[in-house]
Amino acid sequence: MKTLSIISATLAGLLLLGLAGRYVSESWLFYTFGSFQIQGAIAALAIALVAFLLHRHLVTFGLMVAAIAIGLHGYVMLGDFRQPTLLDYGNPPSIKLLSINIMGDNAANGAKIADYILGSGADVVMIQESAPIGPQIDRMKVIYPYRLGCGAKTVTCDSSLWSKTQFVAGEVYTASPIYRDRLMIASISFGGQVVNFANVHLTKPYFDNMHAVELKKIRERLADYATAQPGPYVLAGDFNASILTPDVRSFLSSTSLMTADHEPHTWPVGFPAIGTAIDHVFVSDPLRIDRLAATPDPIGSNHYGLLADIIRIDPTASYPERR
Repeated sequence: MKTLSIISATLAGLLLLGLAGRYVSESWLFYTFGSFQIQGAIAALAIALVAFLLHRHLVTFGLMVAAIAIGLHGYVMLGDFRQPTLLDYGNPPSIKLLSINIMGDNAANGAKIADYILGSGADVVMIQESAPIGPQIDRMKVIYPYRLGCGAKTVTCDSSLWSKTQFVAGEVYTASPIYRDRLMIASISFGGQVVNFANVHLTKPYFDNMHAVELKKIRERLADYATAQPGPYVLAGDFNASILTPDVRSFLSSTSLMTADHEPHTWPVGFPAIGTAIDHVFVSDPLRIDRLAATPDPIGSNHYGLLADIIRIDPTASYPERR
């Protein structure tokens, strides 16, 4: 029993070491653990509890306390970038956004994906890994005649941004040393007010420091673009990391972007109950996310998409509490 306890405690300790690395180092080595800080802490707590039950010892008890502390800190950090509490804004017009990574090798479901997008009612659609809908472009253009990507300002059909409404302006950028054309920004006027939409797709956080490099370049591009096209931002896409990851948190702090009250888990699709939110919709003042939900069916992708209703509030007005 004591030997099994030692083995279990060692496993719990190693897991906690990986989770706690963020507190002592900014190395990309710990970024992957960052997205699963809460789930990892729960797993470490369970393993440490087994060790403690097999052989009661102060060390295993300490591991359980550490797991609880790390998990609770992760839960607290989830609220750091939430938008202010939604009030009763009346019935302002909303912009419906669909952001979805359809997975580049998901060609067998291309027509089905296009059917879903066309029937979604979204005003703006941001797609990552767009290749499966390449053969469906003519169908897509009937509802979404304005786009970036898939031949529009790109030679690739990777990221793409589609709109029912004509762009005021639009640009495609390369923010990654690995992939091209994975940042696109379109300015679209709704009710005479321009909103800037940015479609983002980042590499995985364990590719050296590429994830942090991309976020830095995206931040710079957003700032440069805003000088020519001022207006609030809706930034969405596949970050391959949760808002618990240190470089994502730094990015949100520096851009003043906000998340919804609750972010749906989007990966892995096979285990949504224990998954995490690595796909995001962020907004800047005076925009708010009135509703955010995962798409009901991943349609062959390894990510769930996100559907969001975006509203604009009057920052000078007073609103009653929602009931």
